[in-house]
Amino acid sequence: MTTGAYLRFPHLCGDLVTFVADDDVWLAPIAGGRAWRFTADRTPVSNPRLSPDGARIAWTSTREGAPEAFAAELDGPEGERLTHWGSPSTQVRGWSADGQVHVVSAAGQGGRTRTWAHAVPLDGGPATRLPYGWVSEVAVSGDRVVTVSPMWREPSQWKRYRGGTAGKIWIDAEGSGEFTRLFADNPAQHWAAMWIGDRIAFLADTDGIGNLYSTLPDGSDPRRHTGHEEFYARHATTDGERIVYSHAGDLWLLESLDAEPYRL
Repeated sequence: MTTGAYLRFPHLCGDLVTFVADDDVWLAPIAGGRAWRFTADRTPVSNPRLSPDGARIAWTSTREGAPEAFAAELDGPEGERLTHWGSPSTQVRGWSADGQVHVVSAAGQGGRTRTWAHAVPLDGGPATRLPYGWVSEVAVSGDRVVTVSPMWREPSQWKRYRGGTAGKIWIDAEGSGEFTRLFADNPAQHWAAMWIGDRIAFLADTDGIGNLYSTLPDGSDPRRHTGHEEFYARHATTDGERIVYSHAGDLWLLESLDAEPYRL
């Protein structure tokens, strides 16, 4: 890929992986080979997310000032700006099943941690605020929803924090609208929650270093999938089967929850 670069915020779909390096969004074949710039703004960007059909990409960019959501077709023209919220908390988080972009933001709220998830259409129409309360992340699979509580600082930048604002996972496993907190007796940070089949995968620093774990929706059958002993695993995302994450500037991949992670 980009030898010597510091790679962050990966996501994958099909044969491609996207990530951030050198203040731009990049794409590369998962199997290896030359990476290419998708953006060329040389301004801070984050959280690129490929659509489930692999035809589009959404990301957060500051090229016009405050962070805003942008989206573009992979083989189309320059990306279009989707939000005009002017909030430093705005971040792309993924795609909905009907092709809208999930974006979290505290725009219009009274504090930076009062972030709500929104479904933002691609046609410039108004965003719909999702009924999940204050969240920093949201992952939806059918009627099932898992969220992470508002976080103003990434756990890898606040290692082994055990205070009241540590990341917490909340789940609605039945689609009833009622959420239950997982690991309520565990003060460690929990974040990057995602659905992998009938399990929830997530990052946590329970053992002192951020690693990837998974559990059933009721919190039972916990498993640890990575064994990093130096530097946190960061920015974990999924296509529903595989998980990609960054670690010490490199990208790592799990082909499944039964596989061993390896460096791309």
